[in-house]
Amino acid sequence: MFDIANEKDSGKKTYMIILLSVFLILASCGTAPGVRSSLSSAQSANASSWLDSVRWWDQGIQEPVRELVEESSDQIAARVPKRSDPKIVVLMYHNIVFGRTGGEYNRDLYNFEHDLVFLRNRTQIIGLDELPDIQAGRKKLDTDASIITFDDGDLSIYAIVFPLLKKYDIKAAFFVISDFVGTVGYVSWDQLREMSAYRNARGEQLFSIGSHSLDHRRFDELSADQIARELSESKKAIETRIGAPVRFFALPFGAGAGRKEIIDTAKGYGYWGIRTSTPAVMKPETIDLFNIPAVYVSNESTDSLRQLVYANLLGR
Repeated sequence: MFDIANEKDSGKKTYMIILLSVFLILASCGTAPGVRSSLSSAQSANASSWLDSVRWWDQGIQEPVRELVEESSDQIAARVPKRSDPKIVVLMYHNIVFGRTGGEYNRDLYNFEHDLVFLRNRTQIIGLDELPDIQAGRKKLDTDASIITFDDGDLSIYAIVFPLLKKYDIKAAFFVISDFVGTVGYVSWDQLREMSAYRNARGEQLFSIGSHSLDHRRFDELSADQIARELSESKKAIETRIGAPVRFFALPFGAGAGRKEIIDTAKGYGYWGIRTSTPAVMKPETIDLFNIPAVYVSNESTDSLRQLVYANLLGR
């Protein structure tokens, strides 16, 4: 015979087990943020140690980012290690996105913002157009330096990167594909004009616009006439639309780096230099303006960038 009383007792036991399980899960979740918070507080006291362990999302971990914004340029500069043998690294980004989505060209905002903190703690972030003065000895470096560049002209450089760099007062160079400007997913000419015209509180221009060709074709597969057209017409289109000089060119895919005919043609059209995709660093005395190396930044953690740039390339 079906025992209703036993069935009720069994149901109560099952219900109590479920409640107990839920309670234990919630309790464990409640302690985890406390553990992370204590770590974050300790790390916040020392930005360098904090940067060595950025692997999780925690609101407390954002504190060094906020503190950095509130510091003066002199305070930030004082924290950067002095070097008797300074080196320069150029970083090559493409798109910035919210969250870890898309392909390797899409670096998420979380990692990018932590990149900025890392770079400002360990290097002096300079503009690409400062390289000629460093090469000529008119500007002296006593710290390692980094240069931030973006290729292609994805819309994220205006929607995400532009506001962030303004907030941190950080310089950057943006290389755009002139035929792509104003098309779906890319910046508009109005947006580029706004970025180029921006000046910080000291009246300094933070953002330069360079050419990344007309339509992003490999230069090692083009004729001399095609190369000349890509260099000249893209430069003219950008300068006419934004009302500012285009001084640097970024080779699509890095193809053709170091080729004399490309360099001579670029010089003939008034370019100051060519940025390649060769992963290396420069010393002030070894700067080659028409063969500027750059480190491609994929969507890995800031820890990975730190290892690649600071340890492997800079040797620090």
